[in-house]
Amino acid sequence: MYNIIKIQDFFIVPLILVIIYVISTRIKNKNIEDKPYYKYFRIGLFIKILGGFVFVGIYLFYYGGGDTISYYLGTKSIVSMLGKSTYTFFELLKGNLSEEVYSMFDRTTGWPTYFHDVNSFAVCRYNTVFYILGLGSYIGNTIVMDAVLYIGIWRFYKMLITIHPDNIKLFAFAMFFIPSIVFWGSGILKDGWTFTATLFMFTNFYNIFIKKNKVIKNIIALLFWSYISFSIRPYVFYATIGSGFIWIAFSSIKSIRSAFLRTIALPFILIATWIAGTLTIAKTGALAGSRYSSIDAMLETAWIIQDDLKKDYYGGNSFNIGAFEPTIPGILAKAPIAIVSGLFRPFLWEGKRTVLMTISGIESMLLFFIMIYVFIKLKIIFFFKVLFDDPLMIALFTLSITFAFSVGLTTANFGALVRYAIPAKGVLIIIFSYMVNKIKSKDEKLAVTKG
Repeated sequence: MYNIIKIQDFFIVPLILVIIYVISTRIKNKNIEDKPYYKYFRIGLFIKILGGFVFVGIYLFYYGGGDTISYYLGTKSIVSMLGKSTYTFFELLKGNLSEEVYSMFDRTTGWPTYFHDVNSFAVCRYNTVFYILGLGSYIGNTIVMDAVLYIGIWRFYKMLITIHPDNIKLFAFAMFFIPSIVFWGSGILKDGWTFTATLFMFTNFYNIFIKKNKVIKNIIALLFWSYISFSIRPYVFYATIGSGFIWIAFSSIKSIRSAFLRTIALPFILIATWIAGTLTIAKTGALAGSRYSSIDAMLETAWIIQDDLKKDYYGGNSFNIGAFEPTIPGILAKAPIAIVSGLFRPFLWEGKRTVLMTISGIESMLLFFIMIYVFIKLKIIFFFKVLFDDPLMIALFTLSITFAFSVGLTTANFGALVRYAIPAKGVLIIIFSYMVNKIKSKDEKLAVTKG
């Protein structure tokens, strides 16, 4: 296990936990009198930290390692460079992956993992501060990272209940208590970073364009988290930005009081949104590398990734949505099965019979049944009516479907699918939580009418 767990961990980890407990307790006690929803603050934080412990245990003692260890060791080599060359250390943090920089590594620093994979090495770079704060401990690093990234989850939760204050309990369940989201979002991987970046970006959109609060500060934060998202998984950035544009567009439409003017403005606002999205892809595509330089390049990338992930060496953990051509018609033809795969697979009977796959299968089945329940209670037409009455829910629905489509299309391995799909499933659970509350209100009104 690469000597990951050391004796000093038994001193470092309790110390970090005590510090986090004290800080979180003070934050909770300071706010709970005026904001009762802060009763979820500390429990949500420690559930995420518990998820980190479970993640560490499974990856170390069940899998015997994995990419999380590679990210940790990559970070370790960066921090070790600080003792050899301060200049090179900061060049690494800036993302300078030149051969000249690589030549500075030796036996004293260790050689960096993922150095030639800019997206994966970004995780090592961003993890550096948490490695230092975790005092070099792998478990300590994981705990500190979870505590800091939890800020994004909590701010998003606060935004949700600011907009919908009658959904405190259901939103808390959706944000803090879904096992697969807690588990995959709490390890040193890409997934926790990109999911948190998405949540931060949505809260920044809210403060900039909807609430118009601390605009400059939130613009800076939006640029920061956009950079994080873009540098790790560009498609996550595009999906989040696109959904944010949808939110702004429908908020603008809803703010128009006249139904006639709303009808007139609708096509113009939607066209402006489409242009903004297109320009974003055009301006940033080259920065993301050749795979994202154009729509055609993205389609070709999707085809290549999907074709590779269904190879025999993935064994019984792979699935196949069928062949497709790397063209827009070819991709769209696979949209239904790709979206279903991204949201509801693995099914209980699919994949290798591991604990993680079984739990994911149960979650997917429950999510499917909740969807059926919502559709039956609200009717599909009323479901979309409720959805389109709320700009935030439209944006989240767009985000969920976009994620599910992207992941279902390009991922043919269940192990990767359950990780990559957590934003899609997490956001959909939030939407269903909102809808369940609508059903409850509808039933209560019906009971009063009959009474």
